[in-house]
Amino acid sequence: MEMQLTQRQELKVALTKELVQAIELLQYSTIELQSLLHEQALENPFVELHERKRTANKRRERTDQKHYIENVSAFNCSLASHLHGQLVGMRVSDEERKALDYLIASLDEYGYLHTTIAEAACHLQLEETTISRALHMLRSLDPAGVGAENLSHCLYLQLIRLPQRDELAETIVTEYFESFVHKKWKEIKSKLGVELADLQRVWELIRTLHPRPGSLYNDEQMTYIVPDVIVSYSNGVWNVTINEEIIPTVVWNESYERKVRSDDPHVQKYIEEKRQQFQWIQRCLMQRATTIEQIACELIHRQRDYFEKGLLHMKPLTMREVATALNIHESTVSRAVKNKYMQTPHGLIDMRRFFTSGVDEHASQEKVKGLIAELIKQENGQKPLSDQNIADLLEQRYNICVARRTVAKYREQLCIPPASKRKQYA
Repeated sequence: MEMQLTQRQELKVALTKELVQAIELLQYSTIELQSLLHEQALENPFVELHERKRTANKRRERTDQKHYIENVSAFNCSLASHLHGQLVGMRVSDEERKALDYLIASLDEYGYLHTTIAEAACHLQLEETTISRALHMLRSLDPAGVGAENLSHCLYLQLIRLPQRDELAETIVTEYFESFVHKKWKEIKSKLGVELADLQRVWELIRTLHPRPGSLYNDEQMTYIVPDVIVSYSNGVWNVTINEEIIPTVVWNESYERKVRSDDPHVQKYIEEKRQQFQWIQRCLMQRATTIEQIACELIHRQRDYFEKGLLHMKPLTMREVATALNIHESTVSRAVKNKYMQTPHGLIDMRRFFTSGVDEHASQEKVKGLIAELIKQENGQKPLSDQNIADLLEQRYNICVARRTVAKYREQLCIPPASKRKQYA
């Protein structure tokens, strides 16, 4: 009995270690996974990597009979060309397009904006509200943080794009940034009534953000974003394909095993250890693909309006909802979509963007912001709408219930001033 108990304990420890490694692998992007497999092949002489062959049938299944690589986004040419590329197909007025061109030209190599709304309006002879709308569009593009005024603003623009908002982090970068970076944490702790552990967590979060998002795009180095999932529509059915064509097949080198095999128990133990490593890689790759495919299918089911109509029709969705539907842990969903991109009929999209915070069951933040901007655009300049007026109109016209303070927050994110500052005098 004692021996059986000991064996069970050892098996549990081994599985726990393997599970931790598998979870880490789940977070890797396609490019990172490639690197990992090559590292494994170097460490394990019994592992061979074979490039996958592309079949004619698979090529015919793709839209316009083009290989997915033609739709791959690349950090090449320049930040400006990357931003202009994202504007293709967007509904933008001539004045907004003019403003966007000017704002993009005013970005430095790091993606920071070197002009103000007033300066741009004066230079272009446009209304400041037009410049504000264009600036909001610019700041909604990738990379997150582009169009920021300074470092703290850049970090804030990235924080508000995270699937799960962190109010403490947002407060710190907007109100206590200088004290925070100079590690005057006791002062912040006292003012905000938080623990040092909370500040440490925020510190770790901010370290994951990019202080110079525009520097990712330059002429000297091209870093491609390869889609992990390809979604296509044919014969009335949405199809999900895990992009494994650039991921090499992992194969056991039997010829090398025959060459080194012997009766030496040390050699046999060595071969068996390497075989277990090989089998672990295969299991992890299979589980990774299965998990991502299941999540992608669930996203199509829950975000069908996005796939059929576009970004403005994205619905509120949490990772917990998807996790519950698939009977997996919420953290698994978070890891599975991290650094993953999906090629859709509307272009390449970060899979984390499917998880939008909603104000109610009928609308997502992006949709509500668009409606707020439209209501303000149509308002009587001499009697501008207050935030409460806008909240009432959203409920009356669109059956969307939002609080006045929520309207105010979204309006500020749109760079639209309050009613008192929008008032026009005849």
